[in-house]
Amino acid sequence: AGVLVTSASLTALGSFDRFVLHAGTPSDATYLVVSSPFDYSRGTLHVPAHLPEANKVEAHTEALTAELPEMLKIAKGTLVLFASRRQMLDVYEGLSEPDRADILMQDQQSKKTLLDEHRARIDRDEKSVIFGLASFAEGVDLPATYCEHVIIAKIPFAVPDDPREAALNEWIEKRGGNAFREISVPDAGARLLQACGRLLRTEQDQGRITILDTRLLTKHYGRQLLDSLPPFTRVLQ
Repeated sequence: AGVLVTSASLTALGSFDRFVLHAGTPSDATYLVVSSPFDYSRGTLHVPAHLPEANKVEAHTEALTAELPEMLKIAKGTLVLFASRRQMLDVYEGLSEPDRADILMQDQQSKKTLLDEHRARIDRDEKSVIFGLASFAEGVDLPATYCEHVIIAKIPFAVPDDPREAALNEWIEKRGGNAFREISVPDAGARLLQACGRLLRTEQDQGRITILDTRLLTKHYGRQLLDSLPPFTRVLQ
């Protein structure tokens, strides 16, 4: 018997180690990275350097609330991805009524209904913004003008109280490893790659990704995560 596993995000930090750990693939398995047909220079990756660090939750949320109105003017179709439901709700409540009028937020309606409404708005030549969590960072296909700006609020580290993550972390530590370096960072890298993958859905697409987490610039693991992303045109300031 043979099994072929394919995905645009099987690697993490440029390696298949995370996939091997989670899938338990045999030692004689073959791994291959196939080059993408996309021209990543058609996408710009921007990490604003002036924001407070994302682990300073209150200050970061206040900064996002202040900065988002201008960012939402860049494109007609925008996807804003949050790692925390609490932060998503706080930012939404902090925005003005006119800004909130353009936003379709997860949990206000079903995912399918929300995506259909977003597409209908763009088709009517209106502006539309989606506020979503992890489920909108994968499996969402919004090509062309449906999504020309992806905004990622912070590095998508796993929730610390997830029992699966806790058990795996404990196992790694008992083996003398470093759970943060071996599990948390590669997992965040895979999620970040998936989130960035919402921008270019066809070979003709173009647009912008803005990641509002300065740890990508200031932390060693942040640079690892940044270097593992596709070669978008970068603006790191």
